[in-house]
Amino acid sequence: MVTRKIIRGICLLLLLLTGSHGIYAVEFQRFGQDYRALAMGNTGIASATNSAVLFYNPAVMANITGWWVDYLPIEVALSDDAIELFQDSQDGGFDLDTQQKQFDFMDEQIGKKLYVKTNFKLDSGLLTNPFNNMSANLVINFNKMGFTFAANKTYESVLNVAVRNPSLPEIHASIRHDLIQQAGVSLPIGMGKWILGFTYKQVQRKELQFVYGMGDAIEEKPFPTIEDDGVEGTGSGYDIGLLYRLPNKARMVIGAVWRKEIKLDDATAVPGELAVGIAMTHEFGIFRWTLAADMRDLSFQQGSKGDKSLNRRLHAGTELGLFPMDTGLSFLTVRAGYNQGYYSAGAEITFSRAWILGYTLYTEETGEFAGQSPSARKVFYSSFGF
Repeated sequence: MVTRKIIRGICLLLLLLTGSHGIYAVEFQRFGQDYRALAMGNTGIASATNSAVLFYNPAVMANITGWWVDYLPIEVALSDDAIELFQDSQDGGFDLDTQQKQFDFMDEQIGKKLYVKTNFKLDSGLLTNPFNNMSANLVINFNKMGFTFAANKTYESVLNVAVRNPSLPEIHASIRHDLIQQAGVSLPIGMGKWILGFTYKQVQRKELQFVYGMGDAIEEKPFPTIEDDGVEGTGSGYDIGLLYRLPNKARMVIGAVWRKEIKLDDATAVPGELAVGIAMTHEFGIFRWTLAADMRDLSFQQGSKGDKSLNRRLHAGTELGLFPMDTGLSFLTVRAGYNQGYYSAGAEITFSRAWILGYTLYTEETGEFAGQSPSARKVFYSSFGF
């Protein structure tokens, strides 16, 4: 479990920095990115057989057997630069209370990429009433042909900060708070080789973007706050997914999903997407081996204007499970992948869904093209369930 000290440290980063990825940044914006998928190169259009399936392709729910309930899931993603700053905050060596400390922060953080993401609501209620302030997932499979229902409630807070311009430093920052509520179903067609999936989702978003420069610090202007200066919006949309299960021992599946754009009033819209993927699974003895590859954002809605880079949209990965327990889980799993031109890796230990612990290393491209401006990140995951 995340301790009070860690939660307070994350809150400190979010509240003091109020920020993120520079306003001119072109990182692909996707909510619900899962630690397992990220370790496998952020694949999942044909392979997301876990509780995050609704964020990837609702048709893949057909490959999840039985019931799956996640409660109190905790996922925290941190860039390496944010971890360093977080450690300073725990030692009492970080705050922005004075003008001199603001100057020092800008000088020390030039060129760094501070990124924090959590899947729980960051406020005082988290400690007093965690069940109302954290995410939850439910998956129910009704038959082997693939008739499955799923629903989830996900809070997501994302912080990105970049300090630029060495001669006259500026903090380019944004913060986003989302509440995503989804429900979906997978429906077998005929004998179950073809699966049709549908997800309905509602998104509530509050966000803020700002630039705070040396001149603002000299004039002692306060940092903008999301409460006073943020914008918000609510919208709904849907995903339509398709899965074809080939009748062979490799359990090869081909998937596709189309997501409708979700407009959110004054807040940034959730981009639409067309994506395809392929996956296969081999079982031998006490091992299960999965291979997956995706092409994401084939509608070219992400990134900067005119970004058509296929390398940024290519994802591939593999996982090897020891002592498989059911369709999506093994007692011990190791993963590796290729994401936007960078390698990823991860590991997971599972105690029959009662407790899952996961760890992922991956790199996100924050520049104009693959290989230009990497941001190395770590993801920590824990959940209880049955």
